[in-house]
Amino acid sequence: MGMTWTEEQKKVIELRNRNILVSAAAGSGKTAVLVERILSMVTDERRPVDIDKLLIVTFTKAAAGEMKERIRDALDKRLEEDPEDEYLQRQLTLLNNAQITTIDSFCQYVLKSYFHVIDVDPGYRVGEEGELKLLKKDVAQELLEEAYSSQDGEFAHCVECYATGKNDRELEDLILKLHEFSMSYPWPLKWYGECEKAYEIRSLEELDRAEWMKLLVKNVNSLLEDAREQTEEALRLCLQEDGPYMYEEALLSDKKMIEGLLECRSYLEYASAFKNAGKFARLSAKRDVNVSDEAKEQVKNMREQVKKTVSAIMEQYFYDSPDQLLTDMQSSAPAVRELLRLAGEFSKRYAEKKRDKNLVDFGDMEHFALQILVEEKDGEIVQRDAARELAERYEEILIDEYQDSNLVQELILTSVSKKYQGKNNIFMVGDVKQSIYRFRLARPELFMEKYDTYTLEDGPFQRIDLHKNFRSRSQVLDGINYVFYQIMDKALGNVDYNDDAALYAGASFPDAEESGRIELLLLDLTQEQEVVEESGETAREMEARMIGRRILEIVGKEEVLDKKTGKYRKACFRDIVILLRTISGWGDSFAQILMSMGIPAYTGSRTGYFSAVEVQTVLAMLKIIDNPRQDIPMAAVLSSPVGNMSARELAVIKSEFRELSFYEACMSYSKKQDETGSKLAAFLEMLESFREEVPYTPMHELLWDVLEKTGYGRFVSAMPGGDQRSANLNMLVEKAMAFESTSYRGLFNFIRYIENLKKYDVDYGEASSEGEADDTVRIVSIHKSKGLEYPVVFAAGMGKKFNQQDTRSKLVLHPDLGAGCDYTDPDHRLRVPTLLKKVIQRQTANENLGEELRVLYVALTRAKEKLILTGAAEKLEDRLKKWSQQGLRREERLSFSALAGASSYLDWVMPAFLRHGRSVRLLEQYGIMAHRDISSEKPLDLQVRAVLPGELVMAEARQQLESVFSKEELLDWNVREVYDAEARDRIAGRLEAVYPYEKNAGIHTKITVSELKKQSQAADAADEISSVRHYEEPQAAPLIPKFMQAQEEVSGAARGTVYHKILENLDFEIEGAEEQIQEMIRSGRLTADEAGAVDARRLDRFMGCSLGKRMASASREGKLFREQQFILGIDAHQANPEWDSEEQILVQGIIDAFFYEEEKIVLVDYKTDYVPYGGEQNLCEKYKVQLDYYAAALERMTGKKVKEKILYSFWLQKELRNN
Repeated sequence: MGMTWTEEQKKVIELRNRNILVSAAAGSGKTAVLVERILSMVTDERRPVDIDKLLIVTFTKAAAGEMKERIRDALDKRLEEDPEDEYLQRQLTLLNNAQITTIDSFCQYVLKSYFHVIDVDPGYRVGEEGELKLLKKDVAQELLEEAYSSQDGEFAHCVECYATGKNDRELEDLILKLHEFSMSYPWPLKWYGECEKAYEIRSLEELDRAEWMKLLVKNVNSLLEDAREQTEEALRLCLQEDGPYMYEEALLSDKKMIEGLLECRSYLEYASAFKNAGKFARLSAKRDVNVSDEAKEQVKNMREQVKKTVSAIMEQYFYDSPDQLLTDMQSSAPAVRELLRLAGEFSKRYAEKKRDKNLVDFGDMEHFALQILVEEKDGEIVQRDAARELAERYEEILIDEYQDSNLVQELILTSVSKKYQGKNNIFMVGDVKQSIYRFRLARPELFMEKYDTYTLEDGPFQRIDLHKNFRSRSQVLDGINYVFYQIMDKALGNVDYNDDAALYAGASFPDAEESGRIELLLLDLTQEQEVVEESGETAREMEARMIGRRILEIVGKEEVLDKKTGKYRKACFRDIVILLRTISGWGDSFAQILMSMGIPAYTGSRTGYFSAVEVQTVLAMLKIIDNPRQDIPMAAVLSSPVGNMSARELAVIKSEFRELSFYEACMSYSKKQDETGSKLAAFLEMLESFREEVPYTPMHELLWDVLEKTGYGRFVSAMPGGDQRSANLNMLVEKAMAFESTSYRGLFNFIRYIENLKKYDVDYGEASSEGEADDTVRIVSIHKSKGLEYPVVFAAGMGKKFNQQDTRSKLVLHPDLGAGCDYTDPDHRLRVPTLLKKVIQRQTANENLGEELRVLYVALTRAKEKLILTGAAEKLEDRLKKWSQQGLRREERLSFSALAGASSYLDWVMPAFLRHGRSVRLLEQYGIMAHRDISSEKPLDLQVRAVLPGELVMAEARQQLESVFSKEELLDWNVREVYDAEARDRIAGRLEAVYPYEKNAGIHTKITVSELKKQSQAADAADEISSVRHYEEPQAAPLIPKFMQAQEEVSGAARGTVYHKILENLDFEIEGAEEQIQEMIRSGRLTADEAGAVDARRLDRFMGCSLGKRMASASREGKLFREQQFILGIDAHQANPEWDSEEQILVQGIIDAFFYEEEKIVLVDYKTDYVPYGGEQNLCEKYKVQLDYYAAALERMTGKKVKEKILYSFWLQKELRNN
């Protein structure tokens, strides 16, 4: 965007000494403007502010890091202009400690600085997510066990109301849910009290005056207003020239009844009015050929919708008498009260447990910070000394992504502002239309309260709107505006989408052939049902195929603007993103279909980690290391590549020893001399070695040993998706390291830890192994895409049902309204929702829909040049009629009942798009004529079309046929036919030419021992291959493929180098390798990263073995020599029999160690190679040539005889003779 600011942006940058709310639309450059504001404050010539006098709070650590780097870069550029500027130099220095941070990090800073105020141990540790989940579970189970043993009547009643099935999982979950909700409130225990108070209603008058009743009345009013408007619209249709005039009388009666209801102002008035309201009049049966059948159908449909609305209101809120509803509330109070008591007791005990373990979680840090900064006195919030001190320090508080703040964060940041000194210095920037973290209990209402009260004129509380979008084409913005003018309503999305909220193009795109047209692809699942069934694909997979076909039309054919060159180029796969509401269950399906179509695709899945086969296999291995008498894990490991046994072999093992457990059967069968018995014996020996390691080996090292010694780590890397699988196993090792930092210990607890993570859905998602620069289509969740931009966006899954699961729980929670429960009568097995629960359900559903509206807005505003919406729909013809009917409304915005009744994004975007002239063809295709065109008022380049499954199947079949034809052409190619004889002879002559000294061409004047070793191994391998005269089918495939055994990983080579470096400096006379390693780090001979690559215990075992003791003895006598270099001259044909030459070559090498013993030499060579079980002989053969050269060199150099050649394997932790 350069340095050309709009007038609004200049205001954001320049205004001072006031509270400012910046409503920054998507793509408006808010981060750039925020950085510029900070720089202008720091470099203000009249009143400069040191960078560490600003508190800058961002939503993520990545955003904080990016902002700090932007500020650093800007200061660096200014310093380039004036390198001697001491003030700028000082700001760069201060930047390192400046508070550019997340709210969590700021709270941690407050806690570290003022821990003494609330008596918190400063050595606290932030608990790992999985550890905290387990701790909560332990505390909840302990609490419930105590409650059961108390035999308390209220608790028993609570269990009858809220616990079902054979366990307390449901009750436990409700307690945890209440706790989590309470933590978003500044004073959690007070919130429990507010929830309880809602049920302390003694009369109908109190019920009518309850705060939550206002929401009920407001919701009923909104629905009845819609019903009145629809009735008036139907009346207008009746009065048209060909309208059904005979329906007018009934409609007027309807209108009168609805208007009578709308005169009510309280719940009790509504209850009385609905009770006494008459029924809807019957429509006249009069016939008239001059009346349009279509108009009659429209009026009937509209009236039917009005009747449904009124009926739904009665079912929702007036399903029983007010007296009975009050009784239900009062009867529910004891169970709710007990549940809230349990939750409050849980919160206290959980806090005590964390304090005992010196643990905190992120919620604790916010609440501890709040306790340090403020206190509540007589209902007023009062600053404490720490807050006053910080408020004095900070010149301004700048809050990014303000729409995602919650009440606790609001209080914390306000407390360190100058509000209590009567000054305004809070700067907030965000976009309420992009508030999509309600599931984290964000409160967009905080933003809207200021949006509605701050003025656009100069003043102490000022709002600045940034409308211009510098990201997207104007056509893309036209499409977004067109949809959201119609569907975003304050009653749902927290904001009325009007000219103040709309997006205006700020970016300029050079003219191009592609106009940036908005597309909507609608997969019709109703037609050609037999095609859908025969294809065997799910609706998701067919939608993915529809998207894939469109991607193939875009890539390499349509153009996008290259932001580096500023010129158009053909689109690549990496220019395209598919955005989904949820990746779980969708991402993998989409990726598989796209890849089957030849489209590279990647999804950064956040689920599926624990179900990955490689993770399950390793976890099963850990289970049997802990306890081998577990049949299912034992069978799983034996049937995996680790055990390398077939199902038939396992069946034979069990059938031979039916009376024994499976483990005992394996033990018995392992004594047999057949192949199965040999495999079992080797496996059980390996298993026992792992079991011996458990008491003294950290979990992550045990995991590494399992992966290395079984070879399973190498095996999975050679499987399809090997990089992903290896990353998953590496993540498991990382989780083991994280576990070691928790308060839990041991293999048993690690297994329990992992099992509970699986049980409580703490899924880490598969590890990422994809690079950003790869030319691949990315499949991303909408939440993950926030703040990013892409040239081509597919907003997919528009037909997916919204998740309203939280409205169906036995206990529905709301941060303001409290807890809504059912009235339960266990004796009569009766369960009825209380009126409060109905209100909370409706409010929660509306707020969920508001969140979905904002999520949709985020998805559509990611597109720079092309926006394509896709969705699948069943009964499409019926739904098109409904959507078209909803669009007949005269007002631009769709009705509240239509918006609140939506169950998918299609229920919003389709009524909007069907009001555009470009949708007529689609409606005609399905024989639907009802249509209102508002495209003249809102210009939009739009294409809406239905795609039938048959089209996709035919396209796939066509592609497969083309592939077959191409293959047949190659197969039919006549290789014997000569097309150009002269060219053939010329090529043959060149290929058949023989260099006369070819055998000697590879002779080097100098060669290393390692190279000679490799030549020898290659020759041996060639001899072995040439000696094989027939193919024999192997009995069992080796676990590690040969191509992987033959190559050393870089990390392994680096580890070997570090071992050699340590061994060169190791003092054999000092016990304890770890201390010596630390000394090497301190003296600079070794880095900390290098030290982390070795196992000090293996070095200790080496020094303690017989070889180590012999070397220590030689060292004391001055007879130990290490890292001895040599050069040996030999004839070329001695080095390689194929070199037919007497020419002298030099062999160069470094001997790890040798020592004198009885006037003879003992040669020692260290090896850190991975060695499979039984691989000792192979290791000796592998290095025989190398040791022979070392021995020859030593004997020539010293004149002494080499009596022993010893390999010491750090992997096997044993010495091997190679004589």
